[in-house]
Amino acid sequence: MRALVHDGYTSAAGLAVAEVPTPRVGADRVLVRVLTASVNPVDWHLYRGDPWIMRLRRPGAARQGLQGVGEDFAGVVAEVGAGVTGVAVGERVFGTIPATAQRTGSIAEYVDVDPEWFAVLPPGVDPSAAAASSLAGLTAMQALRDAGGPEPGGRVLVWGAAGGVGHLAVQIARLLGASRVDAVCSARSIDMVRGLGADDVFDYTVGETPRGPYDVVIDTVCTARASTLRRILAPEGVVVTIGAAGGGRILGPGGPIVRRAVGSALARITARTVLTRVDSSDLARLGSWLQTGALRVVLERVFPLAQAPAAYEVLEEGRVRGKLVIDVSGAPAA
Repeated sequence: MRALVHDGYTSAAGLAVAEVPTPRVGADRVLVRVLTASVNPVDWHLYRGDPWIMRLRRPGAARQGLQGVGEDFAGVVAEVGAGVTGVAVGERVFGTIPATAQRTGSIAEYVDVDPEWFAVLPPGVDPSAAAASSLAGLTAMQALRDAGGPEPGGRVLVWGAAGGVGHLAVQIARLLGASRVDAVCSARSIDMVRGLGADDVFDYTVGETPRGPYDVVIDTVCTARASTLRRILAPEGVVVTIGAAGGGRILGPGGPIVRRAVGSALARITARTVLTRVDSSDLARLGSWLQTGALRVVLERVFPLAQAPAAYEVLEEGRVRGKLVIDVSGAPAA
């Protein structure tokens, strides 16, 4: 089968589409013929081994031969292990591979997965939207519901609202009962974010800052000062940080997040982070929202499998609005 792979730690220039063995399915696993996959920032942290702390998650990866790339996928069940029930060959599914378990990668013609890592893809849902919503949608949902925990009618701010997680968080906040959803992004994305349902949108490039008060702030960039957050939070408000721009070679995004934790403690702000769990029931909920049209995925660009390395070059440049998708099925690129 064809798959996107790398040998040792590398930049996007070192990624290649190559012929590799098709995975053999164990008794408790499922083989999926991949139709579409999507790219995520965690992918390039893994193949670069950057920041260096990422190398602790996959010790020896630089010496283990070819490594796969990608977590998110949507496809068709091709083979079911003898010990797996509840799924049949030919069913459409979508999901994501936990980064800690990733080796073969989802950007491949076939992927070998645990049944907990996917849900059935509802009729009528575009596989590209499903793949693109898997990890980003889980992250947005769990950040809002589990870490933020807004009461029905709560007020939510999404900081970094044009990216993969952010543009889904704007919509999921409303689906979870928020009465008001504001957003922070750049000028070029304001119309897009408003179209996804944001009430007020603030342009950080000209120094606009939200007014609040907010019960939950979902922050994907970790650039706001603790004093700013304290001013815009409601008395019992919570800041949930799920990403950070920049950072050094050792800790990467972890550096700004640690500084956020320290600054928040000094400012007496409740600040949390979220570690995304791959959960089939949460994936099924995302699928139902996609089916009804309550959740829309912005696809900035779709690349054919042969151009998958170029997708990561675009991702590493930043400024992607919504998601980038890889078409593995062989259909022409959109």
